Amino acid sequence: MKHWLAVPALVLGLCLAVTGISAQAFAKGTGQKKQAKTRVFEACKHGCKFNTIQKAVNAAGSFKFNEKNAKVKAIVAVKPGKYVEGVVVDGTAKKKNFDGLTIEGTKKDRKKTILEGKNAKGELGAAQNGIEAISVDGIVLRNLWARNYQSNGFFVHASSEEGQHCDGYTMDNLLASANRSYGLFAKNCYGGKMINSAGYHQGDSAFYVGETPCDKRSWTNHGTAPAPCQKKPKWTLLKNDKSYENVLGYSGTNSKYVKIVESAFYNNGAGIVPNTLDSEGFEPNGWNIFERNDVFWNNYDYFLSGAAFHTVSGGLGELGGATINYPTGVGIVLYGGANNVVRHNNVFGNYKWGIASFSGPGEVFVANVGNDAKNINNQIVENTLGREGADPNGEFDIWNDDSGGGNCWSGNSAGATFAPGNGKAPLSQIYPACPQPEVLTDQVSSINTSAGLQVILSETGNPTTILGYAGSSPPQTQECTWVRRVAAHPPFKNYKPVEVAALPGEITCK
Repeated sequence: MKHWLAVPALVLGLCLAVTGISAQAFAKGTGQKKQAKTRVFEACKHGCKFNTIQKAVNAAGSFKFNEKNAKVKAIVAVKPGKYVEGVVVDGTAKKKNFDGLTIEGTKKDRKKTILEGKNAKGELGAAQNGIEAISVDGIVLRNLWARNYQSNGFFVHASSEEGQHCDGYTMDNLLASANRSYGLFAKNCYGGKMINSAGYHQGDSAFYVGETPCDKRSWTNHGTAPAPCQKKPKWTLLKNDKSYENVLGYSGTNSKYVKIVESAFYNNGAGIVPNTLDSEGFEPNGWNIFERNDVFWNNYDYFLSGAAFHTVSGGLGELGGATINYPTGVGIVLYGGANNVVRHNNVFGNYKWGIASFSGPGEVFVANVGNDAKNINNQIVENTLGREGADPNGEFDIWNDDSGGGNCWSGNSAGATFAPGNGKAPLSQIYPACPQPEVLTDQVSSINTSAGLQVILSETGNPTTILGYAGSSPPQTQECTWVRRVAAHPPFKNYKPVEVAALPGEITCK
């Protein structure tokens, strides 16, 4: 016994580490084992207890389900390698608890630990997602690369079913590429983080936050005094992210309380695109903040045959027999949103418009059932446009369809250009200075035919209007009204412009 007591503390610590029990597991001076604070489930291709990430995740869920382990942090530590699988973290599964679970690559270089979608199998065929977390709170995904999945790279969500929840996720230092829909995707979640991450070659967007839930399922912003969506908002943060060569850099269908800061969106079809659509609940999008971002060179024409990726979308719908697609060549798009703030962004080198804002008409042209997609109470302020003339935006720096109300523009670059429409409405009416009185949804209209910016009824295909431009047929002919104001983009940091060359005869401009 005396020899055992003489073992140095360092050796004892090593023994504890080998057994997977933290030093805190022993009471000081008593020798009695206490509950460990962390339990690690290691996954690797060879030599670990778990040779797939899914097996390690399942073991962690079973461990946490045991009531005595409820306060123990579970970590699935994934060693470098390529894992051909789709991982499902199902918070609705029986006898499993995944809340607070961390799944992370053991190397900070996210390219070392790959979730590979090509040839990956799921329960019903091809694996749809790299990692899908269903009804899980506080999940952390870190240091991983998900690529080539049929749907998404990393997907956290909850359905509207009673008892499902998605609160406080973290996606950190992730890479997503060549996924058919989205890279980093959160839906119906209360708050979260997408930070220090990147995505390219997605068929929709690299980053997506959608269907932000409200305090009540029946919430609406219609009426004389509508309640806020969330009385105490839980915000989602996107910071230090890079999105390039995707259909959209960021897409936020009916997203709310999202802050996108200090990130780069470039070489996409369009850069930052919050939007309001009937396809998801809790319309409209709104109460988002986009500031201190670089948004540039979003001129990737994914409709061309030579594109490295193509849109997964069949369009946003039809108006007058024409399919409406997202507009390409645009930096920031506010589509049918309320109370969004766009400020202190650096927006340049986009061939159509720098910052555009418009409603989805629910009157006359029924593009939005219920008429929720009205652009109201948005602020576009103090943005730097066109790099002081060194790399201008194309047709105009700023474009607005003069629908909705309560929107304002102030303090943007001196010399910024504004789309005037047909000249019947003065610029001061289309782009009023801040502040403006807030309006209620039902006080304003989602359509305006008088300014000649949203639609010209006698020329519904006129590309100077948003409905004519987005309805260009074939869609690659949106390029016909692009304006390239410099022969070549001046260098910017370490980025390089990427565009798609049309094949002979592929774009025919009238």
